Amino acid sequence: MSENRRVQTTTINALTNYFRFFFSMIISFWLIPFIIRSLGQDLYGLWSLTFSIIGFFSLLDFGFGLGVVKWTGETRANGNLEFRNTMLSTVLFVYVMLAIGGMLILVGFSLFYGRLFSIPEPLIPIAVTLLLILGVRSLLIQIPMSLFKGVLFGEQRIYLINIIQILSSIVYAGSAFLALQNDLGVIGLATVNCLTFLAENLLYLFFAYKKTKGLSLSIRKVKKSFLREAVSFSMYSFITTVAGLVLFQTDTLIVQLTLNLEFVGIYAIALKINEYAFLLSKQLVNVLTPLISELKENKEEETLRYLLIDIAKYITASGALITFTIYVFSKELLTFWVGPAFLQANVPLLLLMTSFLLTIPELIASNVLTMTGEHVFTAKISVLSIIINLGVSLILVRYMGLTGIALGTVISTVANGVALTLHKASKLYDFPYHHYLTKVYLPVLLPGIVLVGIGFLLKTVFPVHSLWGMMIQTIPGVLVYLILFWIFSIDQDMKRKLRNKFLHSRTRS
Repeated sequence: MSENRRVQTTTINALTNYFRFFFSMIISFWLIPFIIRSLGQDLYGLWSLTFSIIGFFSLLDFGFGLGVVKWTGETRANGNLEFRNTMLSTVLFVYVMLAIGGMLILVGFSLFYGRLFSIPEPLIPIAVTLLLILGVRSLLIQIPMSLFKGVLFGEQRIYLINIIQILSSIVYAGSAFLALQNDLGVIGLATVNCLTFLAENLLYLFFAYKKTKGLSLSIRKVKKSFLREAVSFSMYSFITTVAGLVLFQTDTLIVQLTLNLEFVGIYAIALKINEYAFLLSKQLVNVLTPLISELKENKEEETLRYLLIDIAKYITASGALITFTIYVFSKELLTFWVGPAFLQANVPLLLLMTSFLLTIPELIASNVLTMTGEHVFTAKISVLSIIINLGVSLILVRYMGLTGIALGTVISTVANGVALTLHKASKLYDFPYHHYLTKVYLPVLLPGIVLVGIGFLLKTVFPVHSLWGMMIQTIPGVLVYLILFWIFSIDQDMKRKLRNKFLHSRTRS
């Protein structure tokens, strides 16, 4: 692929990623308070708990998904279609077996679900039905069908995935609204969620065959020898995936086991805001995944080094903009979005946002390391992350409640992401470790401090009385942040390229 074509493809994929993310976020921003009002705090807590449980069963993917992206991306460079088709056929067969086995395990688990998590007796039948419906969604549908989404991703047709997800979000939001308006409750909500997800994945299947050169999957292509090769990469990828569940799933289970459903719902809101921020930063990181495979095949180490430092700085800057804004307006956001009853999520939210900001460069470094042969290292770091996060959270929750659980996430991030993963990346790609401090973290600090100062000054002089009022008050701080970052944190070469690109676009128009 030519350099211009590569830049064009990456840009289109990234822009549609961000558009899809913001579109989905707007829908969720409206839908979540509506769901809470319709279901009540306890049932919303049950909804959040069930997704956390199902999240662990999604681990039955065993990391093959990243392998699908890797093998498809490498085929774009080497043209070995037969290897790709045989590998993907083998993975699809394994996926079907895992999905069936996982569903059988979930059915058995459902017999003990209510008692194990101390769910109130009247809610147990609802909880079991909800678990099984979402199990069909996340096991029987998601695991096998995720292969076709991975193929599109590896082919760098991420824009197509985004279009499908936007359509799916619209259909789900409308269906969920109608279901809750007609008093179908949490079971009706789960049903439309499952059906919408099935339609979305059928579109991935259709376009994977339509847009991928020579894609041919068959049971006759399944080979035991290829399974061993797939497992050798995917098992380490699987271990790495577990670290994500530590942040987004395990915390919820600790809350339920040590506190109650009401606190699950409260903490779920802090996690949801943090997840939005996390997913925003991952929009570009995810786009880079198949590109990294291609760069690795072509031995373009200088470009990989550019991703680790320069691209990390720009993605961290976008994350810092969100984080510092939430530092200022977290209480107002919680109050006007979901209600004053959720203000107990404020301190956990601030801690989770701190963890999010610190982990952004690690996301890129871990991605590069995993896709360039260092997947054993990232797997070991993930195991250590699980141990630290769980251990610290279980100790601190006794003394600090929800705040202790969030603090466990921060400590795990610093120990594993900032300290170990970034050090490994700097050593492997031959640049000083302190460049992460001087060229990634520090450039966003000054604009961030100014943003916080402006935000607190404005809301002191002009108290916030609504969600829209809060959004308006964020504008001055955001503008000053962007100006300061442009002046002090973007190098002259990048400024010149951006100016030339802008002038070229105006000339063409």
